[in-house]
Amino acid sequence: MRGDTKQETILSGRDRLTPIELKKINHKKVYDYIYETKLTSKVAISKALELSLPTVTQHLSDFIDAGLVEKRGEYESTGGRKPQIIRCNALARISIGVEILKESVQIAALDLYGTVLKEDELALRFSNTEPYYQQLGNWINAFTHALNYPTENILGVCITIQGLVSSDGETITFSEILHCTGAKRETYQRHIELPCHLIHDTEAAALAEIWYNSGIENAVYLALNRNFGGVLILNNHILRGRELSGGIIEHMCLSPDGPTCYCGKQGCIETYCSADSLKNAAHMELPEFFERVHGGDPRCNKLWRNYLRHLAIAVDNIRMIADVDFILGGFLIQFMNEADIELLTKYVKEQCAFETPDFAFHISRTGSKSAKLGAAITLVEQFLASV
Repeated sequence: MRGDTKQETILSGRDRLTPIELKKINHKKVYDYIYETKLTSKVAISKALELSLPTVTQHLSDFIDAGLVEKRGEYESTGGRKPQIIRCNALARISIGVEILKESVQIAALDLYGTVLKEDELALRFSNTEPYYQQLGNWINAFTHALNYPTENILGVCITIQGLVSSDGETITFSEILHCTGAKRETYQRHIELPCHLIHDTEAAALAEIWYNSGIENAVYLALNRNFGGVLILNNHILRGRELSGGIIEHMCLSPDGPTCYCGKQGCIETYCSADSLKNAAHMELPEFFERVHGGDPRCNKLWRNYLRHLAIAVDNIRMIADVDFILGGFLIQFMNEADIELLTKYVKEQCAFETPDFAFHISRTGSKSAKLGAAITLVEQFLASV
């Protein structure tokens, strides 16, 4: 068995790492390996990371004492002593994600692998007032208490906002949808017992897609929600700008003479491709609208095709800058069938001036739950990076 004493000497000389720094690096390597493999053994860790068994044993002891790793049974013997099964304790920490909408609030608790432990919804109309924040905080606190989980092991509460959040996470810099521009994180915090954080809802939704779909590398996530949204994903990460957060594709202009958007401009993608714009054009609730679309109603079919053509133009404009994968998520996905996706794909190909026979859409794996799941995942990712 190769020891790691020589490795430590070489690394220390080459990278000028102190023994303490090297121990921290190996500490994280061991945990990350256990987390990624899910089930492993001491010998497997030693071989994979080229660390000595005594070194691995020490790190494992630290993780077990901290409750982050646990032993669960034994592997079948291949001769000699049976190796113990080692795995990450998924419940060592949990995270809470909250999505705030105009008419309701959704919440979910996730473990360290992103598995949903519990979720709930409250019909609570948003109001930028103290009574609203107090009622919201009381509901979140009651939800976390009902988990019967040690408070010190809950990573916190991350709240998605239909608006832009400042780079320091302290201020909502633009939210005309909820009419709460300028609201502070502290306003939420004073009614929530756990540490709370704010995040742009579309950014959170895209993070959920990255988390639950390891095949995503470069893509544009489009949220076909009541209010449209979209962000660019590069190298498995959200491309974050400066003042404009993780992206506001919804305010790209499709027509300078188009309908007035809530942002004050005319003809934004939002005014053509949001679920609310479709509902307003149809003058009916969307479940009924799509029932009529798929039943062959001529008027509803015309409205739907018009919606898809505008969405295709938006996709084509984005592709001229970034020819990457496109992921469709959000509220409308639940109503769209395979024929709808095929028609949208056809319109995109027709709109493009270049031959792109391989273009296809990917469908969200988390649907309308993306934002609240992504919010909780942000805290999980922060924890995993800190171990």
